[in-house]
Amino acid sequence: MKGSIFQTILLVGLGFILVIAVLIFSGLLPGFRAAPLGQAATVTVWGTTRLSSVSPYLNKVNKKIEKSYRIVYIEKSEANLNDELLEALATDQGPDLVILPAELIFQNRNKFQTLPFENFTERQYQDAFVDGANLFRTTGGYLALPLAVDPLVLYYSKEIYRDAGLLSPPANWEEFVLQQPKLTRINDLRQIDRSAVAFGTNNNIANFKDIISLLVLQAGGRPLALSGDNYQSGLTVTTASFNPTELALSFYNQFADPTRATYTWARSLPEARDFFVAGRLANYFGLASELPTLLARNPHLELDVAAVPRLNRGTNLTFGRFYAAAVLRNSPRSSYAYSAAFELALADHGAEVGEWHQLMGLPPVRRSLLGRTPTDAFGPVFYREALASQAWSDPDPVATKTVIGEMINDAATGRLTPGGAVAKADKALQVIIENSR
Repeated sequence: MKGSIFQTILLVGLGFILVIAVLIFSGLLPGFRAAPLGQAATVTVWGTTRLSSVSPYLNKVNKKIEKSYRIVYIEKSEANLNDELLEALATDQGPDLVILPAELIFQNRNKFQTLPFENFTERQYQDAFVDGANLFRTTGGYLALPLAVDPLVLYYSKEIYRDAGLLSPPANWEEFVLQQPKLTRINDLRQIDRSAVAFGTNNNIANFKDIISLLVLQAGGRPLALSGDNYQSGLTVTTASFNPTELALSFYNQFADPTRATYTWARSLPEARDFFVAGRLANYFGLASELPTLLARNPHLELDVAAVPRLNRGTNLTFGRFYAAAVLRNSPRSSYAYSAAFELALADHGAEVGEWHQLMGLPPVRRSLLGRTPTDAFGPVFYREALASQAWSDPDPVATKTVIGEMINDAATGRLTPGGAVAKADKALQVIIENSR
């Protein structure tokens, strides 16, 4: 009963937030100036979600808002969206609103408006969204309104666990290390026939950047942070007498070191996801969005999903890729664009219409929606991990992935000590920071 009352209060509160926001952006309350009166404005939105999924949703949403404005959605390829956006802005042909992964928002942050605190307070924002969504906070307001998150989770093979006599996946990293020998099979030629986990390389683990991010964040570090209007590297920052990045790197690399008792992975093995789908990898650290692909590639694979292991000191955290709606700085319809952003991010459309995160096939970031736990086998885990998701400000996702990959390789091959590899990576991040200004 108490939970029901609390949820009702939360929903009423978020409804109030949405009403106030719409009044502000329509010009009825102080804040953003309203667009000129006349026929309903058209807000153009770019995103990577399939148009076939979005159209039925927007048809219903547009019926609700048609007296004020309407939303027109244009599907873009995620691989080309950033380049197309830059080209469109150069000719003043860009959209009013874009739905992007967080790293592309930070990469182009000077092209987006900031939602001021006086129009959407910090208290309102924190009540509405999970803690990890504070990623979009700047000194003057918020760069974007979050819509969904793709958390890093632990997929595991029930068949391999059963064969190893293990009842469940590890809850913490200590258990993870102890379970590894039971899950690994190495033949007489020192070749890995079955692996416990794909850790320790950068050439055959697509998610190595996300995994290193997870380990660094759990250890109390942050590869990069937006401090005021400037980025700062956190790779060499020491906390509690140790360097979180160096600790994370050493832990990650041990699993591909043939001299260590934890040896279970090698550069010569297939890509991690392929090895998992083939039934030869016990634990696969992947994103929630990968589930449909894993199931489709091997319908007979006995997989399940769990939270990623935590540190024993109580850090309830995983890494997540956040997606959000950002208003273009040069949009002539910014007031309507913000109304559209609030509509997508905060309006409760009900089961008949659905919510944007469902179109993406991802967990929500809105607290009121996370309270509606799915009843399928995997959804509850994804929702819990969405609540625990954190990320870091990444001004150039391609360049930072290269830096982290080289850091892994420098330490793994012995070219540099873990500390030396971290120091080298820090210098490379400084160059990225300088180029992002």
